[in-house]
Amino acid sequence: MSNEEKQQVDETFVTPWNLAIYYRRIFPSHIYCKWLAYGEPATCSQFAQREFSFTLENDVYRRYLSFSNHMEFEKELIKLCPEKIDIGAVYSAKPKDHKMLSAAQFYPIERELVFDIDMTDYDDVRFCCRGADICSKCWTLMRFAMQIMDRVLHEDFGFEHRLWIYSGRRGVHCWVCDQTARELQSSIRQAIVEHITIVTGGKDSSKRVTLYTPLHPSLQRAREIILTEFDGYACLKQDFLGDDQRIERFLRLVPDDNILFFLILDRNKKKEESINKVLQMISPGLDYDESKNDFLNLKFLRRQTLRELFSQLTTSAERWAAFKQHTDAMINSVTSSTKYRKSAYTTLIDEIMFEYCYPRLDANVTKGMNHLLKSPFSIHPKTGRVSIPIHLDSLALFDPCKEGSVPKLNELCQQVEQLPKQNLPNEDGSGEKTATKQKDYNQTSLKPFIDIFARFVQQSQTSKRNETLARSDLNTMLSGEI
Repeated sequence: MSNEEKQQVDETFVTPWNLAIYYRRIFPSHIYCKWLAYGEPATCSQFAQREFSFTLENDVYRRYLSFSNHMEFEKELIKLCPEKIDIGAVYSAKPKDHKMLSAAQFYPIERELVFDIDMTDYDDVRFCCRGADICSKCWTLMRFAMQIMDRVLHEDFGFEHRLWIYSGRRGVHCWVCDQTARELQSSIRQAIVEHITIVTGGKDSSKRVTLYTPLHPSLQRAREIILTEFDGYACLKQDFLGDDQRIERFLRLVPDDNILFFLILDRNKKKEESINKVLQMISPGLDYDESKNDFLNLKFLRRQTLRELFSQLTTSAERWAAFKQHTDAMINSVTSSTKYRKSAYTTLIDEIMFEYCYPRLDANVTKGMNHLLKSPFSIHPKTGRVSIPIHLDSLALFDPCKEGSVPKLNELCQQVEQLPKQNLPNEDGSGEKTATKQKDYNQTSLKPFIDIFARFVQQSQTSKRNETLARSDLNTMLSGEI
Protein backbone atom coordinates (compact mmCIF):
# COMPACT_ATOMS: atom_id res chain seq x y z
CA MET A 1 0.00 0.00 0.00
CA SER A 2 1.39 3.41 -0.99
CA ASN A 3 1.76 6.28 1.48
CA GLU A 4 -1.06 8.08 -0.31
CA GLU A 5 -3.34 5.04 0.09
CA LYS A 6 -2.41 4.73 3.78
CA GLN A 7 -3.19 8.40 4.30
CA GLN A 8 -6.57 7.94 2.60
CA VAL A 9 -7.42 5.02 4.91
CA ASP A 10 -6.40 7.07 7.96
CA GLU A 11 -8.59 9.96 6.83
CA THR A 12 -11.72 7.88 6.39
CA PHE A 13 -11.30 5.34 9.18
CA VAL A 14 -14.44 4.97 11.30
CA THR A 15 -13.67 4.02 14.91
CA PRO A 16 -15.91 3.62 17.97
CA TRP A 17 -13.93 6.41 19.63
CA ASN A 18 -14.58 8.86 16.80
CA LEU A 19 -18.23 7.84 16.60
CA ALA A 20 -18.64 8.46 20.34
CA ILE A 21 -17.25 11.98 19.95
CA TYR A 22 -19.44 12.60 16.93
CA TYR A 23 -22.71 11.55 18.57
CA ARG A 24 -21.95 13.23 21.88
CA ARG A 25 -20.61 16.55 20.63
CA ILE A 26 -21.56 17.05 16.99
CA PHE A 27 -24.61 15.10 15.75
CA PRO A 28 -27.56 17.57 15.62
CA SER A 29 -30.00 15.32 17.47
CA HIS A 30 -32.29 18.14 18.61
CA ILE A 31 -32.90 19.50 15.08
CA TYR A 32 -33.05 15.95 13.76
CA CYS A 33 -35.81 14.91 16.14
CA LYS A 34 -37.74 18.12 15.47
CA TRP A 35 -37.65 17.23 11.79
CA LEU A 36 -39.16 13.79 12.37
CA ALA A 37 -41.76 15.12 14.84
CA TYR A 38 -43.11 17.53 12.18
CA GLY A 39 -44.12 20.31 14.52
CA GLU A 40 -45.65 18.06 17.17
CA PRO A 41 -44.34 17.67 20.75
CA ALA A 42 -41.20 15.57 21.07
CA THR A 43 -43.15 12.80 22.80
CA CYS A 44 -45.76 12.49 20.04
CA SER A 45 -46.53 9.28 18.18
CA GLN A 46 -45.12 10.89 15.04
CA PHE A 47 -41.65 10.39 16.52
CA ALA A 48 -42.19 7.61 19.06
CA GLN A 49 -43.64 5.24 16.43
CA ARG A 50 -40.91 5.87 13.87
CA GLU A 51 -38.64 2.98 12.97
CA PHE A 52 -34.87 3.42 13.13
CA SER A 53 -32.20 0.95 12.19
CA PHE A 54 -28.63 0.97 13.51
CA THR A 55 -25.72 -0.80 11.86
CA LEU A 56 -23.18 -1.51 14.58
CA GLU A 57 -19.57 -2.62 14.55
CA ASN A 58 -18.87 -5.88 12.67
CA ASP A 59 -22.03 -5.38 10.57
CA VAL A 60 -24.43 -6.09 13.43
CA TYR A 61 -27.80 -4.91 12.10
CA ARG A 62 -30.60 -3.82 14.45
CA ARG A 63 -34.04 -3.00 13.02
CA TYR A 64 -37.31 -1.88 14.59
CA LEU A 65 -35.72 0.50 17.08
CA SER A 66 -37.90 3.32 18.39
CA PHE A 67 -37.55 6.05 21.00
CA SER A 68 -39.99 8.02 23.12
CA ASN A 69 -38.24 11.37 22.70
CA HIS A 70 -35.04 13.00 21.50
CA MET A 71 -33.27 12.51 24.83
CA GLU A 72 -33.82 8.76 24.70
CA PHE A 73 -32.73 8.75 21.07
CA GLU A 74 -29.51 10.65 21.80
CA LYS A 75 -28.72 8.50 24.82
CA GLU A 76 -28.94 5.36 22.69
CA LEU A 77 -26.82 6.94 19.96
CA ILE A 78 -24.03 7.67 22.43
CA LYS A 79 -24.35 4.22 23.98
CA LEU A 80 -24.35 2.16 20.76
CA CYS A 81 -22.32 4.44 18.44
CA PRO A 82 -23.86 3.08 15.22
CA GLU A 83 -21.71 3.11 12.11
CA LYS A 84 -24.82 3.85 10.07
CA ILE A 85 -28.37 5.04 10.79
CA ASP A 86 -31.35 4.22 8.59
CA ILE A 87 -34.85 5.69 8.88
CA GLY A 88 -38.06 3.78 8.23
CA ALA A 89 -41.76 4.51 8.39
CA VAL A 90 -44.06 5.70 11.16
CA TYR A 91 -46.00 2.62 12.26
CA SER A 92 -49.35 2.04 13.90
CA ALA A 93 -47.53 1.11 17.11
CA LYS A 94 -44.03 1.43 18.53
CA PRO A 95 -41.63 -0.61 16.35
CA LYS A 96 -39.74 -1.88 19.40
CA ASP A 97 -42.95 -3.72 20.39
CA HIS A 98 -43.51 -5.31 16.97
CA LYS A 99 -42.83 -8.88 18.13
CA MET A 100 -45.84 -8.69 20.45
CA LEU A 101 -48.18 -7.46 17.71
CA SER A 102 -49.97 -9.11 14.82
CA ALA A 103 -49.78 -7.89 11.23
CA ALA A 104 -53.23 -6.35 11.70
CA GLN A 105 -51.90 -4.35 14.65
CA PHE A 106 -48.50 -3.35 13.25
CA TYR A 107 -48.24 -1.74 9.83
CA PRO A 108 -46.75 1.45 8.30
CA ILE A 109 -49.08 4.44 8.34
CA GLU A 110 -46.82 7.23 7.14
CA ARG A 111 -43.52 7.67 5.37
CA GLU A 112 -41.75 10.47 3.52
CA LEU A 113 -41.82 10.12 -0.25
CA VAL A 114 -38.18 9.17 -0.83
CA PHE A 115 -36.01 8.73 -3.90
CA ASP A 116 -32.64 7.01 -4.20
CA ILE A 117 -30.38 7.79 -7.17
CA ASP A 118 -27.25 5.65 -7.29
CA MET A 119 -24.33 6.23 -9.64
CA THR A 120 -23.94 2.49 -10.29
CA ASP A 121 -27.19 2.57 -12.28
CA TYR A 122 -25.36 4.70 -14.86
CA ASP A 123 -22.46 2.29 -15.37
CA ASP A 124 -23.51 1.51 -18.94
CA VAL A 125 -23.26 5.19 -19.94
CA ARG A 126 -20.34 6.53 -17.88
CA PHE A 127 -16.78 5.73 -18.88
CA CYS A 128 -14.66 7.41 -16.21
CA CYS A 129 -15.65 5.18 -13.26
CA ARG A 130 -17.42 1.95 -12.38
CA GLY A 131 -19.25 0.54 -9.38
CA ALA A 132 -18.86 2.53 -6.17
CA ASP A 133 -16.24 4.87 -7.65
CA ILE A 134 -17.19 8.43 -8.59
CA CYS A 135 -15.26 11.46 -9.80
CA SER A 136 -15.97 15.06 -10.77
CA LYS A 137 -16.59 13.97 -14.36
CA CYS A 138 -19.53 11.68 -13.62
CA TRP A 139 -20.85 13.74 -10.68
CA THR A 140 -22.51 15.85 -13.40
CA LEU A 141 -25.06 13.02 -13.66
CA MET A 142 -26.16 13.63 -10.07
CA ARG A 143 -26.50 17.35 -10.77
CA PHE A 144 -28.71 16.57 -13.76
CA ALA A 145 -30.78 14.19 -11.63
CA MET A 146 -31.32 16.63 -8.76
CA GLN A 147 -32.25 19.55 -10.99
CA ILE A 148 -34.66 17.50 -13.11
CA MET A 149 -36.24 15.64 -10.19
CA ASP A 150 -36.66 18.75 -8.06
CA ARG A 151 -38.58 20.54 -10.80
CA VAL A 152 -40.78 17.52 -11.48
CA LEU A 153 -41.65 17.15 -7.81
CA HIS A 154 -42.42 20.85 -7.44
CA GLU A 155 -44.02 21.74 -10.78
CA ASP A 156 -45.80 18.48 -11.64
CA PHE A 157 -46.89 17.43 -8.14
CA GLY A 158 -46.78 20.65 -6.11
CA PHE A 159 -44.52 19.32 -3.33
CA GLU A 160 -42.92 22.17 -1.37
CA HIS A 161 -40.60 20.53 1.14
CA ARG A 162 -37.86 18.60 -0.66
CA LEU A 163 -34.68 17.71 1.22
CA TRP A 164 -31.72 16.62 -0.92
CA ILE A 165 -28.98 14.59 0.75
CA TYR A 166 -25.58 13.42 -0.48
CA SER A 167 -25.33 9.79 0.64
CA GLY A 168 -21.66 9.95 1.58
CA ARG A 169 -20.38 7.84 -1.28
CA ARG A 170 -21.90 7.46 -4.74
CA GLY A 171 -25.43 8.83 -4.80
CA VAL A 172 -28.09 11.21 -3.59
CA HIS A 173 -31.41 10.86 -1.78
CA CYS A 174 -34.49 13.07 -1.82
CA TRP A 175 -36.90 13.27 1.13
CA VAL A 176 -40.25 14.84 0.22
CA CYS A 177 -41.69 15.88 3.57
CA ASP A 178 -45.05 17.49 2.76
CA GLN A 179 -47.85 15.94 4.80
CA THR A 180 -49.67 14.91 1.61
CA ALA A 181 -46.51 13.14 0.41
CA ARG A 182 -46.00 11.33 3.73
CA GLU A 183 -49.55 9.95 3.64
CA LEU A 184 -49.41 8.56 0.08
CA GLN A 185 -50.22 4.88 -0.40
CA SER A 186 -47.75 2.58 -2.14
CA SER A 187 -49.80 2.50 -5.35
CA ILE A 188 -49.62 6.29 -5.67
CA ARG A 189 -45.89 6.27 -4.92
CA GLN A 190 -45.41 3.73 -7.68
CA ALA A 191 -47.46 5.89 -10.06
CA ILE A 192 -45.19 8.85 -9.31
CA VAL A 193 -42.12 6.74 -10.07
CA GLU A 194 -43.68 5.62 -13.34
CA HIS A 195 -44.46 9.23 -14.26
CA ILE A 196 -40.81 10.19 -13.77
CA THR A 197 -39.17 7.08 -15.24
CA ILE A 198 -38.37 7.05 -18.96
CA VAL A 199 -35.15 4.96 -18.95
CA THR A 200 -36.56 1.43 -19.03
CA GLY A 201 -35.26 -2.09 -19.60
CA GLY A 202 -32.02 -3.65 -18.44
CA LYS A 203 -28.46 -2.52 -19.09
CA ASP A 204 -28.21 -4.93 -22.02
CA SER A 205 -31.21 -3.41 -23.81
CA SER A 206 -30.27 -1.86 -27.13
CA LYS A 207 -32.45 1.21 -26.59
CA ARG A 208 -33.95 2.26 -23.28
CA VAL A 209 -35.60 5.62 -24.06
CA THR A 210 -38.50 6.25 -26.44
CA LEU A 211 -39.96 9.74 -26.75
CA TYR A 212 -42.98 11.11 -28.57
CA THR A 213 -43.74 14.56 -29.89
CA PRO A 214 -44.74 16.90 -28.53
CA LEU A 215 -42.69 16.32 -25.38
CA HIS A 216 -44.51 16.39 -22.04
CA PRO A 217 -43.76 19.70 -20.24
CA SER A 218 -41.68 17.89 -17.60
CA LEU A 219 -39.58 16.25 -20.31
CA GLN A 220 -39.22 19.58 -22.08
CA ARG A 221 -37.85 21.06 -18.84
CA ALA A 222 -35.51 18.08 -18.45
CA ARG A 223 -34.30 18.58 -22.02
CA GLU A 224 -33.49 22.22 -21.32
CA ILE A 225 -31.50 21.25 -18.21
CA ILE A 226 -29.53 18.54 -20.01
CA LEU A 227 -28.83 20.77 -23.01
CA THR A 228 -27.00 23.30 -20.84
CA GLU A 229 -24.18 20.84 -20.13
CA PHE A 230 -24.56 17.90 -22.49
CA ASP A 231 -21.81 18.75 -24.98
CA GLY A 232 -19.28 19.52 -22.26
CA TYR A 233 -20.26 16.50 -20.21
CA ALA A 234 -20.63 13.84 -22.92
CA CYS A 235 -17.96 14.99 -25.37
CA LEU A 236 -15.29 16.34 -23.03
CA LYS A 237 -15.77 14.73 -19.62
CA GLN A 238 -16.90 11.30 -20.84
CA ASP A 239 -15.51 11.25 -24.42
CA PHE A 240 -18.58 9.15 -25.21
CA LEU A 241 -17.65 8.65 -28.88
CA GLY A 242 -13.94 8.32 -28.25
CA ASP A 243 -13.32 4.72 -29.35
CA ASP A 244 -14.91 1.87 -31.30
CA GLN A 245 -16.55 0.28 -28.25
CA ARG A 246 -18.23 3.53 -27.22
CA ILE A 247 -19.30 4.21 -30.80
CA GLU A 248 -20.94 0.77 -31.00
CA ARG A 249 -22.72 1.48 -27.70
CA PHE A 250 -23.97 4.73 -29.22
CA LEU A 251 -25.05 3.16 -32.53
CA ARG A 252 -27.34 0.74 -30.70
CA LEU A 253 -29.57 3.76 -30.11
CA VAL A 254 -29.82 4.65 -33.78
CA PRO A 255 -32.75 3.12 -35.71
CA ASP A 256 -31.61 1.28 -38.82
CA ASP A 257 -33.53 1.83 -42.04
CA ASN A 258 -35.47 -1.25 -42.99
CA ILE A 259 -35.59 -1.38 -46.78
CA LEU A 260 -38.60 -3.69 -46.73
CA PHE A 261 -40.64 -0.95 -45.04
CA PHE A 262 -39.94 1.47 -47.87
CA LEU A 263 -40.69 -1.17 -50.51
CA ILE A 264 -44.19 -1.48 -49.11
CA LEU A 265 -44.64 2.28 -49.41
CA ASP A 266 -43.33 2.18 -52.98
CA ARG A 267 -44.82 -1.15 -54.06
CA ASN A 268 -45.93 0.01 -57.51
CA LYS A 269 -42.36 0.49 -58.71
CA LYS A 270 -39.79 -2.08 -59.72
CA LYS A 271 -37.89 -3.42 -56.74
CA GLU A 272 -34.43 -2.33 -57.89
CA GLU A 273 -35.63 1.13 -58.85
CA SER A 274 -37.40 1.54 -55.52
CA ILE A 275 -34.41 0.41 -53.48
CA ASN A 276 -32.05 2.70 -55.33
CA LYS A 277 -34.37 5.63 -54.68
CA VAL A 278 -34.21 4.91 -50.95
CA LEU A 279 -30.45 4.36 -51.08
CA GLN A 280 -29.85 7.77 -52.61
CA MET A 281 -31.83 9.34 -49.80
CA ILE A 282 -29.94 7.39 -47.12
CA SER A 283 -26.44 7.34 -48.55
CA PRO A 284 -25.87 9.06 -51.90
CA GLY A 285 -23.60 7.20 -54.30
CA LEU A 286 -24.64 3.66 -53.31
CA ASP A 287 -26.51 1.38 -55.71
CA TYR A 288 -28.38 -1.84 -55.03
CA ASP A 289 -27.39 -4.89 -57.08
CA GLU A 290 -30.20 -7.47 -56.93
CA SER A 291 -27.85 -10.20 -58.15
CA LYS A 292 -25.86 -9.91 -54.90
CA ASN A 293 -29.04 -10.46 -52.86
CA ASP A 294 -27.76 -8.21 -50.07
CA PHE A 295 -31.01 -7.32 -48.30
CA LEU A 296 -29.44 -8.20 -44.93
CA ASN A 297 -26.60 -5.77 -45.51
CA LEU A 298 -29.08 -3.06 -46.45
CA LYS A 299 -30.88 -3.46 -43.14
CA PHE A 300 -27.86 -2.15 -41.25
CA LEU A 301 -26.98 0.57 -43.73
CA ARG A 302 -27.71 3.53 -41.45
CA ARG A 303 -25.28 2.44 -38.74
CA GLN A 304 -22.61 1.56 -41.27
CA THR A 305 -22.94 5.01 -42.82
CA LEU A 306 -22.37 6.55 -39.39
CA ARG A 307 -19.37 4.30 -38.70
CA GLU A 308 -17.77 5.51 -41.90
CA LEU A 309 -18.61 9.10 -41.07
CA PHE A 310 -17.14 8.82 -37.56
CA SER A 311 -13.96 7.15 -38.88
CA GLN A 312 -13.16 10.34 -40.76
CA LEU A 313 -13.33 12.40 -37.55
CA THR A 314 -11.17 12.45 -34.43
CA THR A 315 -12.96 13.75 -31.34
CA SER A 316 -16.28 13.04 -29.67
CA ALA A 317 -17.28 16.66 -30.17
CA GLU A 318 -16.70 16.40 -33.93
CA ARG A 319 -18.58 13.11 -34.17
CA TRP A 320 -21.53 14.37 -32.12
CA ALA A 321 -21.78 17.52 -34.25
CA ALA A 322 -21.63 15.44 -37.43
CA PHE A 323 -24.30 13.09 -36.10
CA LYS A 324 -26.65 15.98 -35.34
CA GLN A 325 -26.13 17.41 -38.83
CA HIS A 326 -26.71 13.96 -40.34
CA THR A 327 -29.93 13.50 -38.34
CA ASP A 328 -31.22 16.95 -39.27
CA ALA A 329 -30.56 16.15 -42.92
CA MET A 330 -32.48 12.89 -42.57
CA ILE A 331 -35.46 14.72 -41.06
CA ASN A 332 -35.46 17.36 -43.79
CA SER A 333 -35.16 14.78 -46.58
CA VAL A 334 -38.13 12.74 -45.44
CA THR A 335 -41.31 13.06 -47.45
CA SER A 336 -44.86 12.96 -46.18
CA SER A 337 -45.12 9.34 -47.33
CA THR A 338 -42.52 8.35 -44.74
CA LYS A 339 -44.00 10.19 -41.76
CA TYR A 340 -43.28 7.27 -39.40
CA ARG A 341 -39.58 7.43 -40.22
CA LYS A 342 -39.53 11.20 -39.78
CA SER A 343 -41.00 10.83 -36.29
CA ALA A 344 -38.28 8.34 -35.33
CA TYR A 345 -35.53 10.78 -36.32
CA THR A 346 -37.23 13.88 -34.90
CA THR A 347 -36.87 12.59 -31.32
CA LEU A 348 -33.60 10.70 -31.82
CA ILE A 349 -31.18 13.35 -30.57
CA ASP A 350 -33.29 13.94 -27.45
CA GLU A 351 -33.58 10.19 -26.83
CA ILE A 352 -29.81 9.83 -26.93
CA MET A 353 -29.26 12.73 -24.52
CA PHE A 354 -31.86 11.29 -22.14
CA GLU A 355 -30.32 7.82 -22.39
CA TYR A 356 -27.00 9.19 -21.21
CA CYS A 357 -28.17 11.80 -18.69
CA TYR A 358 -31.78 11.39 -17.45
CA PRO A 359 -32.35 10.33 -13.80
CA ARG A 360 -32.43 6.62 -13.02
CA LEU A 361 -34.41 5.72 -9.90
CA ASP A 362 -34.46 2.73 -7.59
CA ALA A 363 -38.22 2.23 -7.77
CA ASN A 364 -38.38 -0.17 -4.81
CA VAL A 365 -37.04 2.47 -2.42
CA THR A 366 -39.83 4.87 -3.38
CA LYS A 367 -42.88 2.66 -3.64
CA GLY A 368 -42.39 0.63 -0.45
CA MET A 369 -43.55 2.45 2.69
CA ASN A 370 -41.53 0.14 4.94
CA HIS A 371 -38.29 0.56 3.00
CA LEU A 372 -35.36 1.93 5.00
CA LEU A 373 -33.18 4.77 3.73
CA LYS A 374 -29.87 6.08 5.02
CA SER A 375 -30.34 8.96 7.42
CA PRO A 376 -29.09 12.51 7.00
CA PHE A 377 -25.95 13.09 9.10
CA SER A 378 -25.25 9.38 9.25
CA ILE A 379 -21.63 8.36 8.65
CA HIS A 380 -20.82 6.30 5.59
CA PRO A 381 -18.81 3.39 7.03
CA LYS A 382 -16.77 2.90 3.83
CA THR A 383 -15.69 6.51 3.32
CA GLY A 384 -16.05 8.16 6.73
CA ARG A 385 -18.03 10.95 5.08
CA VAL A 386 -21.12 12.50 6.63
CA SER A 387 -24.40 12.33 4.70
CA ILE A 388 -25.06 16.02 4.26
CA PRO A 389 -27.89 18.23 2.92
CA ILE A 390 -27.37 19.87 -0.46
CA HIS A 391 -28.77 23.32 -1.20
CA LEU A 392 -29.85 23.33 -4.83
CA ASP A 393 -29.23 27.07 -5.17
CA SER A 394 -25.51 26.33 -4.84
CA LEU A 395 -25.59 22.96 -6.59
CA ALA A 396 -23.10 24.05 -9.25
CA LEU A 397 -20.52 24.64 -6.51
CA PHE A 398 -21.01 21.32 -4.73
CA ASP A 399 -18.72 18.48 -5.80
CA PRO A 400 -18.10 15.72 -3.22
CA CYS A 401 -15.03 14.62 -5.17
CA LYS A 402 -13.19 17.84 -4.36
CA GLU A 403 -11.02 17.71 -1.27
CA GLY A 404 -12.69 19.33 1.73
CA SER A 405 -16.14 19.58 0.18
CA VAL A 406 -17.70 16.92 2.45
CA PRO A 407 -16.88 16.70 6.18
CA LYS A 408 -15.28 13.45 7.30
CA LEU A 409 -15.68 11.85 10.70
CA ASN A 410 -12.03 12.02 11.71
CA GLU A 411 -11.73 15.67 10.62
CA LEU A 412 -14.77 16.69 12.68
CA CYS A 413 -13.42 14.88 15.73
CA GLN A 414 -10.07 16.63 15.37
CA GLN A 415 -11.83 19.98 15.12
CA VAL A 416 -13.79 19.55 18.36
CA GLU A 417 -10.83 18.02 20.20
CA GLN A 418 -8.91 21.23 19.54
CA LEU A 419 -11.60 23.41 21.14
CA PRO A 420 -11.01 24.97 24.58
CA LYS A 421 -11.97 22.66 27.42
CA GLN A 422 -14.80 24.92 28.63
CA ASN A 423 -16.76 24.01 25.50
CA LEU A 424 -16.78 20.36 26.43
CA PRO A 425 -20.18 19.19 27.79
CA ASN A 426 -20.25 17.12 30.95
CA GLU A 427 -20.48 13.37 30.59
CA ASP A 428 -24.08 13.46 31.84
CA GLY A 429 -24.98 15.93 29.08
CA SER A 430 -25.50 18.98 31.33
CA GLY A 431 -23.45 22.16 31.73
CA GLU A 432 -21.98 23.49 34.96
CA LYS A 433 -24.13 26.62 35.23
CA THR A 434 -27.21 25.75 33.23
CA ALA A 435 -29.49 22.88 32.39
CA THR A 436 -28.86 23.67 28.72
CA LYS A 437 -26.01 22.01 26.90
CA GLN A 438 -24.42 23.26 23.74
CA LYS A 439 -23.14 21.06 20.96
CA ASP A 440 -19.99 21.92 19.10
CA TYR A 441 -21.15 21.58 15.49
CA ASN A 442 -21.14 25.36 15.03
CA GLN A 443 -17.36 25.28 15.41
CA THR A 444 -16.79 22.57 12.82
CA SER A 445 -16.89 22.25 9.04
CA LEU A 446 -20.33 20.64 9.43
CA LYS A 447 -21.92 23.97 10.41
CA PRO A 448 -22.97 25.13 6.88
CA PHE A 449 -24.78 21.86 6.28
CA ILE A 450 -26.55 21.92 9.64
CA ASP A 451 -27.64 25.48 8.81
CA ILE A 452 -29.21 24.19 5.58
CA PHE A 453 -30.95 21.42 7.52
CA ALA A 454 -32.19 23.71 10.31
CA ARG A 455 -33.73 26.13 7.83
CA PHE A 456 -35.39 23.28 5.99
CA VAL A 457 -36.89 21.98 9.25
CA GLN A 458 -38.13 25.46 10.16
CA GLN A 459 -39.67 26.05 6.73
CA SER A 460 -41.30 22.63 6.52
CA GLN A 461 -43.00 23.05 9.90
CA THR A 462 -44.07 26.70 9.72
CA SER A 463 -47.42 25.71 8.24
CA LYS A 464 -48.28 23.73 11.36
CA ARG A 465 -46.95 26.14 13.97
CA ASN A 466 -46.91 29.81 14.79
CA GLU A 467 -44.39 31.49 12.47
CA THR A 468 -42.80 33.55 15.24
CA LEU A 469 -42.28 30.47 17.38
CA ALA A 470 -40.83 28.61 14.42
CA ARG A 471 -38.36 31.44 13.80
CA SER A 472 -37.39 31.38 17.47
CA ASP A 473 -36.80 27.64 17.22
CA LEU A 474 -34.58 28.26 14.21
CA ASN A 475 -32.36 30.60 16.23
CA THR A 476 -32.08 27.96 18.94
CA MET A 477 -31.22 25.26 16.43
CA LEU A 478 -28.54 27.37 14.77
CA SER A 479 -26.94 28.22 18.12
CA GLY A 480 -26.44 24.55 18.89
CA GLU A 481 -28.31 24.81 22.19
CA ILE A 482 -30.67 22.08 23.28
